[in-house]
Amino acid sequence: MVALRSTYPVQGIFFFVAHPQLWAKTICPFLLTLIFGIISLVLCFVFLLPLQAHALINANCPAWLAWLVSVIFVLLESAIIDVIFFAILIPIFQDALFDATLKARGLSRMFETRVPVSGLTLCCRGIGSGIIFVWFLVLAQILVLILTAPLHLVPVVGTVLACYINGWPACWGAMIHYDLEFRGFSIGDSRRHAWRHREEYCQFGVVAVALELIPLFNLIFMWTNIVGAALWVADEYERNERDIAAIQKQQQQHHSSSSSSLPYQAVPYPSATQGYTGGYPSSSPSPYYQQQPQQS
Repeated sequence: MVALRSTYPVQGIFFFVAHPQLWAKTICPFLLTLIFGIISLVLCFVFLLPLQAHALINANCPAWLAWLVSVIFVLLESAIIDVIFFAILIPIFQDALFDATLKARGLSRMFETRVPVSGLTLCCRGIGSGIIFVWFLVLAQILVLILTAPLHLVPVVGTVLACYINGWPACWGAMIHYDLEFRGFSIGDSRRHAWRHREEYCQFGVVAVALELIPLFNLIFMWTNIVGAALWVADEYERNERDIAAIQKQQQQHHSSSSSSLPYQAVPYPSATQGYTGGYPSSSPSPYYQQQPQQS
């Protein structure tokens, strides 16, 4: 049974808590973001809260409502500032956590079968997933966050809509490391794949973004969302392996029942990257080969 994409951010929380070896990947950046998060929350309440409240009161808004709305906005503003700080500072640590999660799931073989990427290509992409591109993607995410910020004025519905809109770029950002470093995709390939699967990306992203908007707790959820993305990839990889094993078994049964006197020719057997369109395929680049009777 295929898990709903929206469940993976929550799965990431439980998996992260249950695997202490993942904590070491986050201690340093977490302390930095925690300190920054506390400072940003204090500064927002000290400076932005009275400014916004007085502006609303001057606009003939009732004082109690002005202060309530201002508190809500300050919390959202602090969360967005934390997201921006985290996204600019942490891309390298995210890749390390993603890889550590795959290994914790027992999928070290993914690092042996991933698509080879030339050193020159990796150099052009930069460190990890490509710092320059990741920052460009971060700027795009920040722009979308800013443009959708007014939607939070509409209780519940507006916030859900804003999370849904931000969900696709957020999910793509979480998956870009796998696309570039494991599957050998170009940035354009990754974007096109993400767009073809935008509904799945949005399902994951809407929950991930919602978690990251919770003040202070978002400093943890920013990490667990990366874990959730890795778990999604791991599930798809294992499911694809099972599909390939089932096809191999059928092929073997077919060949064993065929006449051994017939001449044979080698035909390509579908690899984990061929002919698979559901979610994320395996990264193995090598096709398997089986013998098939040649019809006379």
